[in-house]
Amino acid sequence: MPGDRDVDTVAGATASVHAQSGAAATLEEIVLQAQRCLPEFEHVSVSRIHGDGSLETLAAGSDLARAFDEVQSSSHEGPCVDASEDELVVVRDARHEQRWPTYIAKAARLGLLSQIGVRLHSDAKGVLCLNLHSTSSPGVDPGSIGVAEHFGIHAGLALGHVLETEHLATAIGTRTLIGAAVGIVMERYGMSQQAAFGYLTRLASTQNRKVRVVALDVVDSVGTTPGRAEPVPAGLDVASGTAAEVPTP
Repeated sequence: MPGDRDVDTVAGATASVHAQSGAAATLEEIVLQAQRCLPEFEHVSVSRIHGDGSLETLAAGSDLARAFDEVQSSSHEGPCVDASEDELVVVRDARHEQRWPTYIAKAARLGLLSQIGVRLHSDAKGVLCLNLHSTSSPGVDPGSIGVAEHFGIHAGLALGHVLETEHLATAIGTRTLIGAAVGIVMERYGMSQQAAFGYLTRLASTQNRKVRVVALDVVDSVGTTPGRAEPVPAGLDVASGTAAEVPTP
């Protein structure tokens, strides 16, 4: 467990992380505050681990932190990949580390001496991990492990919250956009709601585009096309919203 002074530092750091309002700002703040809490780890990053074991750097405090991520990604192995929700992964003196031989060999050439990998959050897009790299000290103090664990818990909670909020906002925005497009098509062609939605989905399928993108085109077309009660496009079934060849709105 971290000492009293460390607890105060972590408390201030996590409060700052929780105060951020978006995912990008939260990621940057996690990196900044991790460096503040654990200054012996000079190169910090937050990465997303994809299903194939590759890493995508979402935020980094230095170019070398990104370089370590790239090495871990190309190796498909390393502390970040192996970190779990219940246990962080610690590398003491990378020069003698026997795990992940491909990653360690490459990382050691970049100057890695010690590292901690902390899992922060997982979702449908992959696992998010905090990478703490040191090129100055081969040792890892037990107190630093406690601080990393404590900070990681709070950083993961904050990150999960903002990601969920942004996902919900995107979903609501998409539904609102499609609803607006349905209303425009209903008015434009005198269709029922069901038929108008069928028209949009058929158009999206024919053009191999997402319904959201087609809906955006329809909404953007307002004011550039003739007004109410336009003639129904040839071949369009008003009742079902389907057509052999769906016209562009």
